[in-house]
Amino acid sequence: MVKIAVLGCGLMGMKIAGEMAYHGHRVKIYDSNIAALNLVFERLEEDKKNLREEGLMLHKNFIGQVLCMSQLEETVHDADVIFEAVPDNADLKKDLFEKVSHLCPGDAILCSNTLRLSITDLAENVLHKQRMMGLRFLFPVYYIPEVEITPGQYTSSTTIEKVRAMLEKMGKTLFFRSGGEPLILSEEQREDRKQVRLEQIKNSSGVGYFFENAIPTLAHRGNDAPPQDDKSISMKEHDRDCAICMDRARDSLLRPCHHMITCYECSMMLLNRKDGCPICRKDITEIIRVFHS
Repeated sequence: MVKIAVLGCGLMGMKIAGEMAYHGHRVKIYDSNIAALNLVFERLEEDKKNLREEGLMLHKNFIGQVLCMSQLEETVHDADVIFEAVPDNADLKKDLFEKVSHLCPGDAILCSNTLRLSITDLAENVLHKQRMMGLRFLFPVYYIPEVEITPGQYTSSTTIEKVRAMLEKMGKTLFFRSGGEPLILSEEQREDRKQVRLEQIKNSSGVGYFFENAIPTLAHRGNDAPPQDDKSISMKEHDRDCAICMDRARDSLLRPCHHMITCYECSMMLLNRKDGCPICRKDITEIIRVFHS
């Protein structure tokens, strides 16, 4: 499991968050717009419903959790990889990356979903510039294998290799931009990739293997599919840690939604500042502390 942070809960931000959770990663998604953040749960549920109806998702839920965060520091403080998906404004992105680089771990990878902005310019005030890169998912994210990479002047080969390894396990393939224009898929190309993805699922037979003759153009041979059986998914030790501080154990039930993903201290923090549940964004009216035997 990779700890993912997604900055911006617009259309692309939510698709990236959903795709990461689909493949078992823990995701924290942040937005300064609380109204937009409150729509994340509803829109992800709609995505899951559509994926199931189209045959693109065999299990009932994403394997990893998606947590909605209203505080930037809480979103990135423990992240391994950070995806930025805010509007394509240079000043906005530069300011955000500067802040994030001071709040996140020094080895966290910083990825911008920018369409045309210079990665080198966006990294101007970033700490440890070698960890920053452009990484643009093609739409629709859930079944398009190609992910466009744009290194900046300081991007290290180690950073690229780490991202490549993570994405290949998800059935994605990195490709470098050819020329100055980004790749935009036509409707026909999207449909072709969708049919290939359906064939992959059909051939996998629930064991997580994609037959070679079903691999789409540019896809990497040997990709891992997420488990298809919900019963095979058990709570690991790190899933018992508080989703916010990642230090103390989960021991508090949030009411009325009954999600238990935080420790008592962090639950009280959410209640005192009138924040919503990180999973469903429902208002928190009461905290019930749980004592584990």
